[in-house]
Amino acid sequence: MFPLHRECLHVACFDFQAVRNPSQHAVNRPQGEGKPFYEMPNGEACYFRETDEVYLRFGDGVRALCQPGPGRAVISTLESDPRSLFVASHLVLTILLIEISRRRGWYSLHAAGFSQDGKAILIPGISGVGKSTLSVALLRAKFDYLSDDMVFLKRRPDHLAVRGFPEDVDVSDQTIRFFPELAFLLRSPKTDGFTKRQLRIKQVYGTKPVLEALPSVIIFPRISRKHESVLAEIDADAAFHEIVPNVLLTEGRTCQQHLGVLAELVKGAHCYWLDTGQDFDRIPVLLRRLLSRDRELVRG
Repeated sequence: MFPLHRECLHVACFDFQAVRNPSQHAVNRPQGEGKPFYEMPNGEACYFRETDEVYLRFGDGVRALCQPGPGRAVISTLESDPRSLFVASHLVLTILLIEISRRRGWYSLHAAGFSQDGKAILIPGISGVGKSTLSVALLRAKFDYLSDDMVFLKRRPDHLAVRGFPEDVDVSDQTIRFFPELAFLLRSPKTDGFTKRQLRIKQVYGTKPVLEALPSVIIFPRISRKHESVLAEIDADAAFHEIVPNVLLTEGRTCQQHLGVLAELVKGAHCYWLDTGQDFDRIPVLLRRLLSRDRELVRG
């Protein structure tokens, strides 16, 4: 997302501090009334408009305070709790990165992303709808890799671009059992605090991430009890309704810009429901056919 060979235009600082007990946390809740913007499990996520700050708390284990404008955040974590370490390095860091990035014109979408010939397929959805299973199916079919869970949208002078955010693919034991080449993952213990296992895509499939592509097709997956997968086209309004929850309701102007980019995305892409069966060799063929009939560009 931030290539080293280009001039550094933005700086963001994430200061992680480990503490031995909750009384030593390096972060305090700001004074005044905060507006909840995310349902944080066993905690809170609030935006303080007067000071333009984001505060996150997860139980007694994690505290975080962010100033999105300057791009600074402090994350304080109880070092003895593996679950807190996981939440701090994944959920909390992700929320803060999203908020800082969109102040700089990078708008997040909770989606897996793949591409072919520079055209991207995006697969949005919450945990449990089968994104990671589809990700493995496309990786083994040699699609180019943008991300397993998060992409960023950026306005270019004449089009909207998808910027990849590559990371290890988090796979459940059920997903692993669908693909014989992943059986080795079941023989290794899970990392403390992790609910899934991490698949290093280069190690298994030899895939290298790509940096950017044009958004062309959006797939909304639903797990089907049938063997064969079925595609059904949906309109832009229905697709927009599905991805609106991606917008964190914090600073007003930034939220409006984020909504505008998502609306632009669904209007320029072909959008489909995918009732996902277990025909994992056939799904990549269907998606390649969709890309081959793609519109030229997603125009601004």
